[in-house]
Amino acid sequence: MNKKKVLINAQKSGETVKVVYKTGSQPHHARRIIPVKIEKNQVLAECLNSNTQKSFFIGKLQLLTDEQYDNLAKWDPDFVSPTDYETYESQKKRRNKLLFYFFGGFIILVILVGCFTYMSKTS
Repeated sequence: MNKKKVLINAQKSGETVKVVYKTGSQPHHARRIIPVKIEKNQVLAECLNSNTQKSFFIGKLQLLTDEQYDNLAKWDPDFVSPTDYETYESQKKRRNKLLFYFFGGFIILVILVGCFTYMSKTS
């Protein structure tokens, strides 16, 4: 069953749907929502985690089974879904590379300043 049908059924029955939302105030966290209104590509829902009504893009929702939700809720609040893991890893590598270049450049700058200071004192 596709996401929209699951959400429509939950809206009609008032059931809770367990999801991971890929963006928002708590990206990649397991959430429990109760759909209130469903439009073309969005669902307005009561988010039971934050006790507020929120709007979610259906395409950015990942439906969870009870077991998946329980495992995520216990395991790691900063959960990154498997579909986003490669993106997460590539961003992590890029960040580490930038930090390496930044600190490497900083060390070279300190050495050059030291050399120029030394040379200006000796001449």
